Amino acid sequence: MLYLLVQVNESTKCFISERVVSIESTNNQFKDLFDAMTSGQYNDREVQVFVRREKSENWQKVDNGLNGDLNMLEVLGFLQVKFCLVVNTDSDTPAPVSTQNQPNIFNILMRNSNKPLLPQHRTVYNNYDQLYNEIIEIFQVQKLAG
Repeated sequence: MLYLLVQVNESTKCFISERVVSIESTNNQFKDLFDAMTSGQYNDREVQVFVRREKSENWQKVDNGLNGDLNMLEVLGFLQVKFCLVVNTDSDTPAPVSTQNQPNIFNILMRNSNKPLLPQHRTVYNNYDQLYNEIIEIFQVQKLAG
């Protein structure tokens, strides 16, 4: 008997949060565990399977996916299973939003790159601050004239 922490995600959205599940490891595959978790709700979707021993480790992808044998968990000591529903990009995604009414960010960056940026005025505590501010004012006048 295996006791596992199992969750079901789609992209970054968590459909079924982490739960403790018990299942026999012999004669069972990941699809049996997935069906038990989802009650057959997502059988029409493509699913990737990931496993790990503890939360501090990275997820390891199971090559056989749902057809993988649960006995591997017991042999390799994996305790956590994550099922990721693959997002279909064919018909599920809405049509792209028209970008004609939106400003082109690249053009804005290029326009701003040609503008000289001057530092702000300092609070005047001494003659150096006064001189600093006067130099900035001279540059501002030259920028407006040029």
